[in-house]
Amino acid sequence: MASPKNRPDPQSLGMPFTGADSHAHLDDERIFGDLRGMLERAGRSGVSLIVHMFLQHERYAANAGAILEAAASVGGPEVCFVRGLHPEDILHADEEEWARLEHAVRTDPHIRAVGEIGLDNHYEEDYSPSDMQEPWFRRQLRLARELGKPVVIHSRDAWDETLAVLDDEDMAGRPLLWHCFGGDAERARQIISRGWHIAIGGAATFNANAHVREALREIPLDRLMFETDCPYLAPVPWRGKTNEPALTVFTAARMAGELGMDAAELWTIAGRNTRRFFGM
Repeated sequence: MASPKNRPDPQSLGMPFTGADSHAHLDDERIFGDLRGMLERAGRSGVSLIVHMFLQHERYAANAGAILEAAASVGGPEVCFVRGLHPEDILHADEEEWARLEHAVRTDPHIRAVGEIGLDNHYEEDYSPSDMQEPWFRRQLRLARELGKPVVIHSRDAWDETLAVLDDEDMAGRPLLWHCFGGDAERARQIISRGWHIAIGGAATFNANAHVREALREIPLDRLMFETDCPYLAPVPWRGKTNEPALTVFTAARMAGELGMDAAELWTIAGRNTRRFFGM
């Protein structure tokens, strides 16, 4: 990664090779063309595991092999997959897509969880109607529960509705990761009280999100993970640039500062949590 002026290289933080990016979109067109370079930078920056989201069968069928091949050729970090129907994709979902999803989740050992799934009420035009999202959300939760697989949750402007579905589907105490947490301390307590995990991303480093940094104190260290959601939401000091797994170290360092912890220690703890959660 060529560092623009005044933007430090993630390797400069000197993080050990013990961390993880718990949520990445490696095959996004903005970064897929530099897949090997991206993986190399991640490894040199201390990222030992990347959890990649596959949200459509076409992308999974076309790109899974290339991602695994690139990871093997680089020699680290490891990569595993999560497969699901994002709320945005429900508008075009059908039984053929479901059959492909179910087959992949049941048979591919690289798929470690079902996700990112949930509810999204943020957009109105050209998006899946809310009344279509919930049945598919429940269907995927039931598949994950049947197979004993973890779940990765996407919830945007739908907090109470998402929790209601999860409670109704008896998800408390089951392995569940709340992706891209943006809530306050009370929201964090609601998640933690149900036995779930929380992923903190680059947006938590933004000045406007002090409430997320305050909520961090409500998260037990063994329930915390870090993520990029790349290529979106690059953390400060790379905000506004294309995100990639190497930049996870800046989020971890900032959160360690908020907790008064050594950055490498928190990085290692969160990485260990990610490996345990996804069975790696």
